[in-house]
Amino acid sequence: MALSKAKQLSFEIVRGLWVAIPTPFTAEGELDEAALRASVEHYIEALQVDGIYCGGVMGEFWSMSVPERRRVHELVADTAAGRVPLIAQTSHHVFEECIELTDHASELGIELVIVMNPYFPPHPSDDLVRAWYHGLAARTSQPTFLFNTAYSGYSLSPELISELADIDIICGIKNPKPHDHLMKVHDLCSDRIVVCDAAEKDWLGLHLNHGFQALMSTPALALFQTAADLPIVRYTALADEGRLDEAWELHATLEPHRQAFQRWMFDPWLTNKAGAIPIAELKTWLGLMGLPQGPVRLPLVPLDERRLADLTADVEELGLVAVPGTPV
Repeated sequence: MALSKAKQLSFEIVRGLWVAIPTPFTAEGELDEAALRASVEHYIEALQVDGIYCGGVMGEFWSMSVPERRRVHELVADTAAGRVPLIAQTSHHVFEECIELTDHASELGIELVIVMNPYFPPHPSDDLVRAWYHGLAARTSQPTFLFNTAYSGYSLSPELISELADIDIICGIKNPKPHDHLMKVHDLCSDRIVVCDAAEKDWLGLHLNHGFQALMSTPALALFQTAADLPIVRYTALADEGRLDEAWELHATLEPHRQAFQRWMFDPWLTNKAGAIPIAELKTWLGLMGLPQGPVRLPLVPLDERRLADLTADVEELGLVAVPGTPV
C-alpha cells in the first residue's frame, strides 16, 4: 500500500530526540514570550534536540485560551525558524476550535500536529473516536499524530489504533502505555505510522531492539542534560555508531536522574488521587538549572516550602543546579 504524503513526511522527519516543553508565564500569569523564546533557543542550540513538541499537556494547553495557544505556536515556530521540525498540540473538545488550531499550525509551517481524542464527553465509545478522526481528516490535510493519554479519559486499543492508522492524515502515535500495549501497536501499525514511546529509560532498548526511530517526547531531555553534558544525545549517537557497550554504559549512569524523575514527575500522577499534573515540579527543576519558566496556572499550585527544599536537594545532588554566569 502506498503511503500518503503525511505518512511519508512523518517517517522522514520524526527521528531522534524530541523534547516536550512547558509554557513559561510571568509572575502576573501572562505568557512570558521572552522566556519561551530563550527556552526554545536553549533546546535547539544547547541540548541539540531533533524536534520540539509545544503546547502539550506539559505546556498547560488546557489552561490557555485559543489565542494564547496560537501565540505559543507562533513564538515556537518563529524562534525555531526551521532548524528542527515541530509538533504542536491542537487538541480541543470543541471540534471547530481544534480545526482552527490545526489550520493555524499548518499556516505557520509547523510540520505536524498532535490531536488526542476529545476529552469531553468522558469515556467515549470507539464509534465516537472514529467519527472524530474521520471528521478531522475531512477538514484538514495536516499530518496528525494520535496521543494515547489517560488525560483524554479513554485508552485507545491497539486494534482501534490500527484502524485509525489507515486514515491518510494519521501519521504517528505517541503511545505512553505499558510495554505489551506499545509492542502490539508497533506490530500492527509500524508499517503505516511512526510509533513512539515517551520514556527516556526505555528509548535505547526500543531504538536498538525494535527499530523505534524517535523518542516522542519527554522533558527529561531538558532535565537530565546541560550544554556541557549531553548524555542522552551521546548514548544515542554511540548506539547509532554501533558502539553498543559504550551506549549502554552511558545509559546506566543516568539511573540517579531517572529515580529523581520518578519521584517528582511520575509519582505525583500515580499516587495523587486528584490526578495532579507535576508541572510545578517541572518548572521548578528547570528554574534550578537556570532556565526559569515562571509559575503554573490555576488550578495547579506551586510547591510548598518542604517540597521545594526536597526537590532542590535532589537537583543539587545530581549536580544540575546552575552556577551563576555559566551556560545552562
